[in-house]
Amino acid sequence: MAVSRKAGAVKLDVNRLVLSNGLVLLIAENHSTPLVSISVIARAGSRFEPDEKAGLASLAAELVEEGTTTRTSRQIAEAIDSSGGHLMTFGDYQSNRVALVSLSRDFNLGLEIAADLLMNAVFPEDKVRQQIDRRLAQLKSRLDVPRTQASDVFNETVFRGTPQHRPSVGYEKTVGALSRSDIEQFYRRYYVPNNTVLAIAGDVETSQTIERVESVLGGWQRASGFSSPDVPRPGLEAQAVEKHVTAPKEQVNVFIGHVGIERKNPDYHALLVMDMILGSSPGFTSRIPRILRDQQGLAYSTFANITSSAGVDPGRFVAYIGTAPGNLDRARAGLRGEIARIVEEPVSGEELDIAKSYLTGSFVLRFQKNAQVSEFMLDAEIYGLGFDYLEKYPDLIRAVTIEDVTRVTRKHIHPERLTTVVVGPVDETGRMISKQEML
Repeated sequence: MAVSRKAGAVKLDVNRLVLSNGLVLLIAENHSTPLVSISVIARAGSRFEPDEKAGLASLAAELVEEGTTTRTSRQIAEAIDSSGGHLMTFGDYQSNRVALVSLSRDFNLGLEIAADLLMNAVFPEDKVRQQIDRRLAQLKSRLDVPRTQASDVFNETVFRGTPQHRPSVGYEKTVGALSRSDIEQFYRRYYVPNNTVLAIAGDVETSQTIERVESVLGGWQRASGFSSPDVPRPGLEAQAVEKHVTAPKEQVNVFIGHVGIERKNPDYHALLVMDMILGSSPGFTSRIPRILRDQQGLAYSTFANITSSAGVDPGRFVAYIGTAPGNLDRARAGLRGEIARIVEEPVSGEELDIAKSYLTGSFVLRFQKNAQVSEFMLDAEIYGLGFDYLEKYPDLIRAVTIEDVTRVTRKHIHPERLTTVVVGPVDETGRMISKQEML
């Protein structure tokens, strides 16, 4: 067994190989079920788009399954369905992905289809047009979700001047102007073996899998002189910023925060504990949900964290609350108060113990499926975590002290430089307004 679980830790034996064309191959055997997960990352996310082509990367990701030089979209779907498998293609800020789960007896078919999508997508004009029209409809509907709108405005503010200010799905204006040629050019540039990581987890034998991958993907031509564009880094605002956006809704949505950290930040694990204490626990122990929602009844929903968005580039520290318009001032003050308190005052020993117990106790549950293991292998490769990270993680969390939480919170959370975005029945000054005034 290459995947085992014991005493709250996960032991994972990973075989890593770099093919001659630059493709990184990661394999973890798990013979407990006759299933295999194939997960592929092309480092081709929206961070590499120009502003005027926002939405390009995610569209390219979704369209790779709409036909290749050897299979139509229908043939791809029928092959997956007939084998009982599941295929997903999608893109986000950091990467474009192909994810496929199948029975181990159908592994060869799954690998061949994944390889076909990576090497031979053709982007039929009619499929491109259909996907663009579908995306435009989705973008219109985003405007009807105030929480999404508030999040977008928040990102536009704190990530100004960087690709992170844009939603990965793009804007109506940019998506409507995209062409099949734009999508194909993006695909040809970034879907290359020396920009790709392939992770395979499940009921496979390593040596046979290597041979099969070499046979199917070894001929994929390396892109000579390939390099990724430089991406500007976001910085903290010099002072507090407030923005109010009018939306004719019954709820007010508030985002408060600033630029966060990269995943590789050495303070990540102490900040993960801080997140649990401040606003990320799914139970009733985190301060913001417990105090603002459960005790004071100010929130329909609320949370806070800095680690969940940490990636190749710095993510965001954000606290969110959705509340009734009449509770806006108290809810906003409550968020700011809890942010200031966790910076100014050490957390309690009880809070620390509860947070660490939850993080270590729930960790093993995150790797029950082969797809979760393959996704971890990709993360370990991208962030340089080491494939023994799953074994080390519980000790990394247990080692966090009250002093560590205080230190990293004061280093990375800045109450005096918060950006606040409010979306709801307010005017640009933040004054509550009636429905008649919004008409």
